[in-house]
Amino acid sequence: MIIRRLAPTVLLLLLFAAAPVLAQNTGGVFGPVVNPSDQALQYRFTYDPDLDGWAQRLHYEKAVNGDFMLRGVVQTRKTEDSDLDLDYVQGELFWDLSEDDAPWRTGLRFDLRVRNGSRPEMLGINWMNQWSLANGYSARFLVLTAIEDGDNARDGVLLQTRASLYRRFGQGPLWGLELYNSYGSTDDLGGFDEQRHQIGPAASFRIGDGRSLYTNVLLGLTDITPDAELRFWFTQKF
Repeated sequence: MIIRRLAPTVLLLLLFAAAPVLAQNTGGVFGPVVNPSDQALQYRFTYDPDLDGWAQRLHYEKAVNGDFMLRGVVQTRKTEDSDLDLDYVQGELFWDLSEDDAPWRTGLRFDLRVRNGSRPEMLGINWMNQWSLANGYSARFLVLTAIEDGDNARDGVLLQTRASLYRRFGQGPLWGLELYNSYGSTDDLGGFDEQRHQIGPAASFRIGDGRSLYTNVLLGLTDITPDAELRFWFTQKF
């Protein structure tokens, strides 16, 4: 009932406010599920071999209760001046809107990003969806929107979608396929070749004591997208 009542509000919010894919994509296909015991520290590294460029991200998250979770993010990147230049600081609030046992889980994530230098701040609202499918498969689909404010801010709403399909075979790794689409601003949406689209396989390995390692290769589908990006995440759950 709560999902049906909130659906019109969610759609309205998505028209007015999560961040576009960066030169090195450290984003993920995140899910809406919040458990009261959720608490984790995660390090992410993305490398573009063609540009010899990379970005690093560290975040810490902790559930407030079974519906809300807070996350703080710090990201650095390689620039002409430094290999460890501050890119942005971001605060996030996850809101799980669904029942715990539902096969379709949905929720919202609210983002506030502060950037280094003369780049604008960003305010985002993201709509998260996750399905439990037959034969051990799970799928996610996200709609990410953002507006910019401040110096050099772009007009319109920045729009993305992301999707994933995963399956775990027995007690082994979790194997999947991920898709990232960054369409640009609604003020001036270009054609497919002017947008950033990436797809690639991914795997997540349990390495004991609440630790896991995620690996992913993203391949560019358009000329303006990097040909390939290599991504590694290390997570420690508490």
